[in-house]
Amino acid sequence: MKHLIYIILLLFVSCYIPELHEGPIDNTVPIIETNPVNAGTASPQNLIGQTWNLFYYRFGQMGQVMSANDTLEFITATKYKYNGTEYTYHLYSTGSGFNLNLYETPWGNLSGSILSNNIANGKIYGTKFVDISVGSSNTTEYYLWMNRI
Repeated sequence: MKHLIYIILLLFVSCYIPELHEGPIDNTVPIIETNPVNAGTASPQNLIGQTWNLFYYRFGQMGQVMSANDTLEFITATKYKYNGTEYTYHLYSTGSGFNLNLYETPWGNLSGSILSNNIANGKIYGTKFVDISVGSSNTTEYYLWMNRI
């Protein structure tokens, strides 16, 4: 009986609940979408007329988070301005959310998966993007933090 009490005490003492931290590094888990989007159907989600601020970015999974202050204005269904210069983008529905392709960013042509809630809530935090430039051998992952203004 004495050993059983020690084992139970040891279990309670060894349990660890991690602290919840706010900030760009700990905010990298995806937002769970409560209303899934059906693939192949038209979606009311779009970025037209919205302005977003890119305020953090990171190269690779373990890179240092860097500050930014870039503005993305989504003008039409395929045109956006990155800090005032017009480029092309594509936002299309996938089985689990949306794929956002941003062309001509400072890091190349980037593509990342976002959820409907990211657009609805105006928050994209620590989402992974990859370079999709034709012929590029760049395998770097880019993590972006953006808020709708």
